[in-house]
Amino acid sequence: MWLTSILDRNRVRFPDALALRDPRRDVTWEVMHRDVSALAAELARRADRDARVVIVSGNRTEYFESYFACVAAGLLAVPVNPSLTPVEFDYILSRVEPTLAIADPAGRALLTAAGHGDLPALPIEDVHLLPDAARPPERQSLNPHFAILFTSATTGRPKGVLVDDRSLRLNALSWFADVPVDHETTLLHACPLFHGSMVCALHYLAAGATVCVLDGFTPQGCLTGLTKWRPQHAFFVPSMVRLLLQARGLATTDLDDLRLVVHAAAPMPPDLAIEAAKVLDVDLETIYGITEGGGPCLALRPSDTPGNPPVPGATCVGQPMLGTAVRILRDDGEPADVGEIGEIHVAGDGVMLGYWRDDAATAEVLRDGWLNTRDLGCVAHDGYVWVVDRRNDLILRGGQNVYPAELEHVLRHSPQVADVAVVPAPSPIWGQVPVAFVQPTTPGGLDEAELVDLCRTRLASYKRPAHFVPVERVPRSPAGKILRQQLRQRAERLSDEGGPR
Repeated sequence: MWLTSILDRNRVRFPDALALRDPRRDVTWEVMHRDVSALAAELARRADRDARVVIVSGNRTEYFESYFACVAAGLLAVPVNPSLTPVEFDYILSRVEPTLAIADPAGRALLTAAGHGDLPALPIEDVHLLPDAARPPERQSLNPHFAILFTSATTGRPKGVLVDDRSLRLNALSWFADVPVDHETTLLHACPLFHGSMVCALHYLAAGATVCVLDGFTPQGCLTGLTKWRPQHAFFVPSMVRLLLQARGLATTDLDDLRLVVHAAAPMPPDLAIEAAKVLDVDLETIYGITEGGGPCLALRPSDTPGNPPVPGATCVGQPMLGTAVRILRDDGEPADVGEIGEIHVAGDGVMLGYWRDDAATAEVLRDGWLNTRDLGCVAHDGYVWVVDRRNDLILRGGQNVYPAELEHVLRHSPQVADVAVVPAPSPIWGQVPVAFVQPTTPGGLDEAELVDLCRTRLASYKRPAHFVPVERVPRSPAGKILRQQLRQRAERLSDEGGPR
């Protein structure tokens, strides 16, 4: 109901205004209404209510139209990362048992490679060519399911998060209270549309704004989009911001219209935030979100003034967005004191209904309406919430907590470190020791002695890495999150040298 009401409302109010743009086409609200109605009619003809429709495609305007059409037809959209291997793709399809697919050419090839070539697939590039159709038969309830969004599986198998209309509605209304959006705003959305971050673009559409999507992020492609579409807002992950600042031609690109960069999915290093604000001449807004929480949960606005971090490398994520409650619990389940680190829990209408067909996994993280994010953090004396690290990333060395974020923060002060990720390696002496995987700023290896001296100066002995491992690049997901599981597997093969240096 939420998405269909957005489309109906904006089609009447702004029929000739642009709703969507990509490098191939511009879509007005009137055209979007036509496309969605035609696709919804086709989907309703082919699938029963509540059937699952897999969407496997690169970014394009028709991706959004597919979301709206699935809701109008009473179906669940299942967006899937098109870069998955056939084995990974087969795992997801086997879980959701889809009736249909909406796919681009690469997506259709992936269906075949994964052994699902017999699944009926509508070419997403032909959505705008479907014949005009009246709205399909009414299939919605007041709180219809919207989609199954699969987690990025940075630590294990992906899980399907069941998101409903209620979650979208709450998050959009809370977004408008924190981010100034109206129908004259244009957003450049550079993140993958299969990812949960796409709900932020839906918020802009709810306001009647224009959403511009890149086929995929490249620094030069982003500069082209900023020049061509002149957006006032942009949505990035921190790794995109870093690459954009290194892009050739940035200094000669006119960014006068860009006012706000919203960033999420991974912590923004303070030095990067300062450089981005200065070079791009924009305000930055931090969003803390989690797929299981329906997307945005907390926000740090440009005007907010938090104090010093409780732990070096911790990230301030501001305060809960309207409609979301936050609490910090100790390991014994009791509320943490102010400034005390514990697990962050969130509650509100944005929280997921549960994991798709996985009651056991749901019960592990969702209890009495409270979602355990598995992130470690605290509430400071001034009321701001800080994220220290992921619970699964915590390193226990000799019974003492070592937070990878703190070590990464220190190592980024070295001019030879372009990127870094710290994970545990098993140790027969200490249980675990930290290992730093370092991406050098220039080829040719690392001056390990300099890194050792830096850590001796800035870190207690039990926190210092036992190994520095040079890597060509730190592996990250499309959302910019470090793929620590890959690095943990490499770290397990390292021999313990007796502890930190």
